[in-house]
Amino acid sequence: MPVFALVDCNNFFVSCERVFRPELERRPVVVLSNNDGVVISRSEEAKALGIGMAAPFFEVRALVVEHKVVAISANHELYVDFSRRVSEVLARHSPSVENYSVDESFLTFPEDADLEARARALRVEVGRWTGIPVSVGLAPTKALAKLASDRSKKRGGVLSLMDPDVRAKTLADTPVEHVWGIAKASAAKLAAHGVSTAADFIALNDPLILKTLGVGGLRLAHELRGISCLVLAPAAPDRQSVTVSRSFGRVVGSLAALESAVASFAARAAERARRHELKAGALRVFLGWREDGELKGGDGVVKLAPTNDTTALTRAAKELLGRLFVEGRAYRKAGVVLGDMRSADSHQAEFFDDGKAERAQRLMKTVDRVNASLGDGTLRYGGEQAAKGWASLSERRSPRWTTNWDELPKARG
Repeated sequence: MPVFALVDCNNFFVSCERVFRPELERRPVVVLSNNDGVVISRSEEAKALGIGMAAPFFEVRALVVEHKVVAISANHELYVDFSRRVSEVLARHSPSVENYSVDESFLTFPEDADLEARARALRVEVGRWTGIPVSVGLAPTKALAKLASDRSKKRGGVLSLMDPDVRAKTLADTPVEHVWGIAKASAAKLAAHGVSTAADFIALNDPLILKTLGVGGLRLAHELRGISCLVLAPAAPDRQSVTVSRSFGRVVGSLAALESAVASFAARAAERARRHELKAGALRVFLGWREDGELKGGDGVVKLAPTNDTTALTRAAKELLGRLFVEGRAYRKAGVVLGDMRSADSHQAEFFDDGKAERAQRLMKTVDRVNASLGDGTLRYGGEQAAKGWASLSERRSPRWTTNWDELPKARG
């Protein structure tokens, strides 16, 4: 019987920052979201100060100043690259890896007596090759592996729930709202039946669980009882859409600035579509603004002949924006969504093809290759412009050390 392992990168965004800034070790550190709005990652030292996850930065600013907390603007390009590097190491240890999120992956091991030693060796190798500390949970099911990984952080980084006695004690010590898949609303429903821990939950009879939480809740109960119901999904599901959006660093009122933003978003969305070998049959542009003290929004959609051509998508986005734009309105956010996605191979070529489509594809592949090698935005299409007036605030962002040549760390003698 295969054993599930859940590998979780500890305080992932903070850990990525510390790889190139070792002076941040043992210091309180927080990473901030788009426009430095809320806390999205915390070091253990920052957690100990009472800084909560998703806390608005303005609410914790006094704590940050008092305790000399290091606040860093999010650097998602760096974090995604580190996630890829961690995944490459995990693939050496198991042929089946499911990248569940940017900082968590499920994998399977064959059941043997040296499972914990194998998990510890994996932790060491990930740390050696990437610098990222990870925790590993081992269990007969995915839900139990997730629970084991969460608990392993305070138990040396590895915890196995293969032993029924250890599993029973852990479930008894776990509040039901801390179980993967049980939100506050579900926990409230279970509380009406006297459930406060995970052990209480699995002790309920199946008809009651089904009535209270539905089929998903019943499946989760079986998982926590050690009966595997959730399989590994090594292949990512087909994307249904691609979204690129930003909240602006300052209010935007001109059509030219919005066109620059929307063209840039469309180009990034086109790159992602090509990366996943998809074409879009629809494009949506949405805008957000504040009016009479309230956040409001508007959008529009246009149907397309399936395409992932940057020129075609940026042109369509700008034309749609022109219909949505209202002079004098103070815009705070915009985005582009590609929908009606289908395989790039499924679209039939035009009967009278003059070769322009093939040449455009070659050009886009070249641009994608250069940008992947030298950094995002190294080459841009004519419809794009460098961000002026609409870029998100990220004054505290660290360099993109692993993906941008201009920002590589420099060694000095």
